[in-house]
Amino acid sequence: MSDNPKDDLKQRALEMHNKNYKMNVIARELGVHSGTVRRWFKAMGLPPRKGGNVPHKPVVSDDPPDDQLAADIDDELNNMTNDAILCAQHDARKEEDQTMMEIAERQSTPADKYQHYIAAAGIKLLRDSVKNLRGPKTVRELSELDQLIRRNLGLNAKGGGASSMQIDISILNNTKADRGGGAISPKKVIDIDPDND
Repeated sequence: MSDNPKDDLKQRALEMHNKNYKMNVIARELGVHSGTVRRWFKAMGLPPRKGGNVPHKPVVSDDPPDDQLAADIDDELNNMTNDAILCAQHDARKEEDQTMMEIAERQSTPADKYQHYIAAAGIKLLRDSVKNLRGPKTVRELSELDQLIRRNLGLNAKGGGASSMQIDISILNNTKADRGGGAISPKKVIDIDPDND
């Protein structure tokens, strides 16, 4: 792989294409538009996919030898682009998913494994879409939301579980992955000089 972030994204897209991922899944996973992925594949000379679940032949990428000076100039120009951010976000999402799976696997029963993974995935989804959510507008909606949370966290007297739940809290404050725009802004520290009166 080269030092150019766009080339890294193209290489990841090609690897996913060779694993028979669909184009919209590749685009969603890399955080780019599906037209961009289609344009990359067309530039690589890949034929369009056939409809249905028809497997295609994997493509071997032939990287031509690059001119070192041109590569250095191109690298300097692309360091400040959005592609580096997209690549880092993709890496962070992969690492976050791996951490969620590891926490779920440490649980004792299959039910606890499932509950812990779904709870962490739900919190991650909530964090990523917090801008699009509306708060409860009526007392009934607030009560239903409260009961839903209590039931799923095992806080109700009836139906509550006795297991201890562990959720990686870093997914709440965007320290591992931020899908752009920052759903939750980090806390700012303000220094105050004490008044000596």
